[in-house]
Amino acid sequence: MTIAVLAAPATDLLGQAIETVRPHLCSTLPIGERVRNLWAGVVASRGLAAGDVIEAEFIRLAQEIGLARDLGRHADEHLRHVVRWGLLNRDPFG
Repeated sequence: MTIAVLAAPATDLLGQAIETVRPHLCSTLPIGERVRNLWAGVVASRGLAAGDVIEAEFIRLAQEIGLARDLGRHADEHLRHVVRWGLLNRDPFG
């Protein structure tokens, strides 16, 4: 007798997390709140992928939605700092 086992569909949990964070980075919010929301999204996503993947995806998100542009010429440095601290579960604002 043969029993067929169906595999569960693959789920991109990091992608879902990023889409959950995206509306909280809306340009109508104050920039400080947007950066904190990005950091909180990184903290919440820490177990969903490798650190370098999380960093790359959240930096890409910040660029896509205009947060990087709004932060100015040192945006890349600031974003990487916030994301790295989020990966370490440390608060860069306190």
